[in-house]
Amino acid sequence: MESLAYLVVIIFMVTIFSGPFAIALTSHKLVNFLNSKEGIAWAIVNALRKIIHLLAITIGTFLGLSLLAMAVTVPKLIGIYAIVLAYIGLRREYFSAFYITRYISSRLGFKSKVEPRIYSADGTEIIRAKKSSRFGRSSGRDGHGPEGQH
Repeated sequence: MESLAYLVVIIFMVTIFSGPFAIALTSHKLVNFLNSKEGIAWAIVNALRKIIHLLAITIGTFLGLSLLAMAVTVPKLIGIYAIVLAYIGLRREYFSAFYITRYISSRLGFKSKVEPRIYSADGTEIIRAKKSSRFGRSSGRDGHGPEGQH
């Protein structure tokens, strides 16, 4: 009976920690670090990261689905938790450019806010910078760079 309790604890721990582990494997710092390195050894490490990530997602999804099929409430909540985190890990690695809420809202007819165009005195359009860096510097596409100085 004691070994059965250990097995249940192991199943719950794997279910609980597979999603956060998969999300941690897709962290931007780790992915950028591995993509910046060259060589066959770094390519193998990156392939192993992807294989372990896919394995963690698969295990988390299947154990989450099996816990979701139980009749008790707490394992169902843990199963939903595991499935949601496995989905987040999957999206971060393989579908990072797909935005489901934006797609659904565009299909329902909601439109995103469009910024009005601004024109200068001579009739040319002023292009605004879409992104600025962490310290407030512009991207250089806003007309305030060296070419705009006199």
